[in-house]
Amino acid sequence: DNSFRAARTCLHSQRSEGMSAFCARGGESNFTSRRRHALAHGTARAGRSKALRADAAMGPASPAAPLVFVGGAAVDWIARVGGFPEPDAKIRTTAPIEVQGGGNAANAATCAGRLGARVALISKVGADSNGNDLVSDLEKNGVDTSAILRQGRTPFTYILVDETSNTRTCIHTPSDAPMRPNELDATKALDTAIYGCLWKDHCSLDEACSPVCVFDGRITENALRVADAARELRDDALLIVEAERLRSHLEELLEKADIIVASKHYPFESTGEEHLGDALISMAFQYPRARAIVVTLGSRGAVALLRGNWATEQETTDEHPAANDVAASLDALQSKWQSSSSHEPANLRVPDVACIRWDDAAPLESRYSPNRGDASERDARRTASALEEGRRNAGADAPITSSSSQDNCGALPAESLALLACTACAGAKIVDTTGAGDAFIGALSAELASAVGASRSLSLGSTFWSSALRTCSVVAALKCGGVGARSALPRRKEVNDVFRD
Repeated sequence: DNSFRAARTCLHSQRSEGMSAFCARGGESNFTSRRRHALAHGTARAGRSKALRADAAMGPASPAAPLVFVGGAAVDWIARVGGFPEPDAKIRTTAPIEVQGGGNAANAATCAGRLGARVALISKVGADSNGNDLVSDLEKNGVDTSAILRQGRTPFTYILVDETSNTRTCIHTPSDAPMRPNELDATKALDTAIYGCLWKDHCSLDEACSPVCVFDGRITENALRVADAARELRDDALLIVEAERLRSHLEELLEKADIIVASKHYPFESTGEEHLGDALISMAFQYPRARAIVVTLGSRGAVALLRGNWATEQETTDEHPAANDVAASLDALQSKWQSSSSHEPANLRVPDVACIRWDDAAPLESRYSPNRGDASERDARRTASALEEGRRNAGADAPITSSSSQDNCGALPAESLALLACTACAGAKIVDTTGAGDAFIGALSAELASAVGASRSLSLGSTFWSSALRTCSVVAALKCGGVGARSALPRRKEVNDVFRD
């Protein structure tokens, strides 16, 4: 009816006003406090409950936890070529150049939004046409953009997609006005973002369950402030940190993480280990707060090392009994991946998951603790790489510091560890792998937000991780069926259809 339309128009007008004020003042806006007051007292809800219930029905079956992504957003220019060019060569594209939204955090947020999560993004883009298109695309995919700052030129990336090898090469051009360390008011940005997740659920900040915050490892100094603000808001806020490669201040952020999602290269770069299983357990000693360390392995699948009650809930599979030799155990799981993909099914096949469990991690200390004698060379190499990365990203005039988490590391308690291995999806159509890792993280974050919202706690249940890894693998495989990071990101129904078939 007319009164309902007027109420919704008023709400969107207020949210637009708040976004403009937030961006214009670099986050120094009192709009968040006005919205918090309106939510707490119900003054902005008259006549809209029917519409809010209808909107909420489009998301997960139960109200999910607010899901806030923090990190990069950019524009991708995507060129498909028959093969990567040789030096000084001239080649032609095999299709028209495509322009899409990009950036790790923005891609993952878009993925979670399409899956029905209540999502917001804290980032910075340019005050230009590319920035306008980027914000518009995020909002169309269910991502609240109230906490995005606008200034300068939007960063962009040239992506060459090699159709012969199914690989991609990225050439990134950063913004001329990147987010400065002290530019973001973390508390107000987080409040604004969380409100953006909640307004459709007719829920106040005090009534909401713990937020899930996801950091892509960029703008780390601001990300550290947002992480602290999240823990000040709720002690049990769930923090997920992506470890794509060594970066300045990333170790400090990883020390705060409940869940670490790493690229296939990062565990080796950060620990100096030669085998992935060894590197994972070394990271578990290095970051004792992390209850899960997940590594994405592209076409080989993904693995997750769980600790504590998240590990004891897992059942060891008959095919791979518990063993102390991590490297040999992982080799056995890799053989399972290879055998599972020996033939190509007609349709996308749901992945398999295997599990190894150690009921007592204490005996592993002498082999994997970062305080062991041979760790000094590894720490020096990691620090040097982080310093160099910081100089590249921050510029010559920026102060570069690096911290070591070694003082905070030591013996793990006598707790369980479980290693879950998830195969890749057999039968996946691979067009472009750009953003597959972002899709995996977006799907995992959406699954976690849904589980936290349903249980109102971090007790995820015995089947959560095996189910979540399967879902993430399916989402990443479906994404690879289209060009760019976002064109083929699936909706929840598409994912459910794969499992149903």
